This record gives sequence, structure tokens and C-alpha cells, in this order.
Amino acid sequence: MTPRGFSLLTSHFSLPGRRPLQLAFVVKLNEFLCRFWYRFRRIGPCTVPPAGPVIITANHTCTADPLMLCAGCTYRTISFLIAREYAHFPVWRFFVRMIECIPVRREANDVAATRRALRRLRAGRVLGIFIEGRITPSGQEPQLKDGAALLALRSRATVIPAHISGTIHCDSILEGFLARHRARVRFGTPVDLSDLAGQRNREAVTAATKRIYERICALGRE
Repeated sequence: MTPRGFSLLTSHFSLPGRRPLQLAFVVKLNEFLCRFWYRFRRIGPCTVPPAGPVIITANHTCTADPLMLCAGCTYRTISFLIAREYAHFPVWRFFVRMIECIPVRREANDVAATRRALRRLRAGRVLGIFIEGRITPSGQEPQLKDGAALLALRSRATVIPAHISGTIHCDSILEGFLARHRARVRFGTPVDLSDLAGQRNREAVTAATKRIYERICALGRE
């Protein structure tokens, strides 16, 4: 059955106030895949609030990282900000559409994507953002992106740091998905940005980015 056919079928069995069966099935399938193939384990509790706007921001180790974060937080749907060129890969694009990811243009300041992200947060949704922007090989200095901090300061959403470890760095996107990782995810307590909330100047955004990243790194040392 095609993804469209499956979508039409399961849409008839969705229950009010609950996840559509199609999404619930994908969530369970992803959790099984991560635990069986990626040997995924969550270290400690998931600290993501059960309701309200949330930004989950993590380091970026491999192309399968979004699957790991979803497996670590199964009770909320995480919509990721992803590079536009990754949004149309076969099979992967079905997952991207399912959880309503937001494609972002890397080569420019994507104002339209920022507005979509803010609308999601104002609707009480969860966004997943990798603060390093792209996968950073071990030993290389990451080039931090200010997207998570900017959205957090403008929306006042709860910021949950997460650290991913135990994955294998791969040069290709496909290899990252197929590799047998031994993935570990640890979620931290919310990052306090109350002293910077509402500010949009460069200094405030840079300070927020630094604070968030320090919390992510601290989780990796626990």
C-alpha cells in the first residue's frame, strides 16, 4: 500500500483528542527501529513538558539524530527544522511530512521558515533544532546557529537541551541511517533565558545561544 493510501485508510479511524493512528503507528515503529537497530537508550527521564510550546535543541552527530530524539520523547510530536535539500528524500520525506517538519534554506536568512516556526510554537507545538546546524565530525569546532535562541527569545517557549552520543560519524546521509549505532540521548532541565526574553539584539541572541550550547555540552559530561 502506498503512503497516501495508508494515510487515507487510517484517517477514518482517528479518535478526537488523540494522535491519528497513522502517526501513532510511525512513533511505535520508530521506537522499535531505534532500540533494535540503533541500540538506542535514553539516559534518565524525558524532561519535555507534556503541554505547551517547547524547543528541543541538541548537538548533531549523524543523520539519524531526529529519530533518536523522537524515540526519547514518544508522548509529543517533534517537528524539526531541516535543510530544504533533505526534505524530499524517498521514504524520509514521508516521515518529514508526517511530523510536519519545516524546511529551511541554508544559504540565506529564511524569514518564511522563521514565521512558520513561530506559528507552531504559538500553537503550543514542539520544535526540534540542532544548534550546530549541520553534522560536526568529532574533533572539529562546531559552527553554532542562532535559530533556536532567536525563536526561544521571541516566543518564550520552554527550551529543553538534549545531548546525543554513541553514534558513528558517516560521510554520506544514507550511511548515517544504515549504520548500527549505540545511541544514547540525555534530556536536561529547561534552560533559563528569562533575563533575555523578548530581546532581539545580536548580543542577547548570541548570549542565549552560548548558554544553550553550554547546557548541551554539560549533559555530555554527566
